[in-house]
Amino acid sequence: MVRSRAAWLAWSLCAVCVSLIALALLLDFVGHEIVPVLPEERLDPGLAVLAGLLSLAYPTVGALIASRLPTNPIGWIFCGVGLLYAARRFTIAYADYALLETFALPWGEYVAWFSTWVGFAGLILAGVFLTLLFPDGRLPSHRWRIVAWAAVVGAALTTLADAFAPGQLRTHPYVENPFGVVGVIGGGFTTYDLVGASVVLGRALLLTSSLAALISLVLRLYRVRGDER
Repeated sequence: MVRSRAAWLAWSLCAVCVSLIALALLLDFVGHEIVPVLPEERLDPGLAVLAGLLSLAYPTVGALIASRLPTNPIGWIFCGVGLLYAARRFTIAYADYALLETFALPWGEYVAWFSTWVGFAGLILAGVFLTLLFPDGRLPSHRWRIVAWAAVVGAALTTLADAFAPGQLRTHPYVENPFGVVGVIGGGFTTYDLVGASVVLGRALLLTSSLAALISLVLRLYRVRGDER
């Protein structure tokens, strides 16, 4: 029963990813005349289809693993990567269409805000844990917990900075952040300074933990034997 429930949940997550990618591509197609304001955040139609199809490899592989090894977090991490990418892809497309093409669609500004902070730090965090836990789902040793916590703190700081930074949204520069916090904290230290410091510290922690996770994978390769190797 545990495996059957895990399989149902894993394949349901895969189906959600397929639906979000399909909806994102549909919105791109019906809104093809929209001129992208931030070209590096938007793909050409052909590349968008290719990237969407390739991204489905993550939830598919994740569902295959999770349905057979439900206690191993590797499969669930793959499912999470697919879900984060699909959510970011859909929310960017929906916000563009709602704010530039069909104003009758609701919550375009808030969906644009959601697309700003969802995905980026979460995908890096998932990559760190995927590398740290591969292949048996356990850390190489307890000492590597500090790397895991550094990645979590880095992702949290980066996400909070993206979510509450005042000014234009990174993914939609034609939209002002509806939840941007502007003010003076004290001693001339403003929220702009706080956001900047959070971004620098968060990304430094994410970069450091990513490099450490890669090192852990190399060390594990040389230490293990048999099937795990």
